[in-house]
Amino acid sequence: MTGRCFLVALAVLAALASPIRAAPGAVSDAEKERLLLEGAIVGTNELPGGTSRSVQATLRLGDLEHQAAVHTLDEWRASFQLVDRTELDFRDSYKNNIAAYRLDRMLGLGMVPVTVLRNHRGEPASFMWWVDDVQMDEKELLERKVRPPNPGTWTRQRYVALIFDELIHNYDRNTGNLLIDEDWQIWLIDHTRAFKVFGELRNPGNLGTRCERDLLAALRGLDEATLQEAMKNILNPDQVRGLLGRRDTIVKHFDDLLAERPEILVLFDLPS
Repeated sequence: MTGRCFLVALAVLAALASPIRAAPGAVSDAEKERLLLEGAIVGTNELPGGTSRSVQATLRLGDLEHQAAVHTLDEWRASFQLVDRTELDFRDSYKNNIAAYRLDRMLGLGMVPVTVLRNHRGEPASFMWWVDDVQMDEKELLERKVRPPNPGTWTRQRYVALIFDELIHNYDRNTGNLLIDEDWQIWLIDHTRAFKVFGELRNPGNLGTRCERDLLAALRGLDEATLQEAMKNILNPDQVRGLLGRRDTIVKHFDDLLAERPEILVLFDLPS
């Protein structure tokens, strides 16, 4: 299910969806997780388009009501013949949405919406918090040639997103599943085709020459035992080892740059 389809679905369903009520103030990740895990499902709408058997569910828990994108598809094939190529270790799984959220928070990024594991209609599924206040996706940004109000911050967010996609070996990032909210924060959705077993990067050129300082430190701190525990029943051990192999390549890439250039030309900080 592409982010573009999410936006189209949101427009189609706007008149049908129940009003969104939230507790006063910002809703924390913990509160979002609780709603996604425990909230009563008071309505569902099939999302048009896509191939991931997705629905939009409206959840209610006490005074908090919100929508979630629900994915149940879980496919794996050793190889899959596409129109122009053969894809090895083909994966299209709801589990990868959950893994992306957990890894995002381990790295301190906050770019992947809260996502939990929960059953839906008798099947295990990922429940992802529906992103609020989306003004456009990246496809529309490029088509309309919109200039972000703070190009420097925008560019740095894109650097982080590209590094994250290489880390998770995302096979299906496109301009439709990178969302932009009204504060110009990037939200990364739809990671069902990620987390292959390969230790090599999919596109090393995407690493570029700049990295967020805290992200690089967090990458250094990842270890197999912690990841295996965090991803238990979500990623298999080979997927975790592949992730760590890609992590090693990413860290080495920026360490090599730091050995050649002043730190200020390699590392940057994003607003908290």
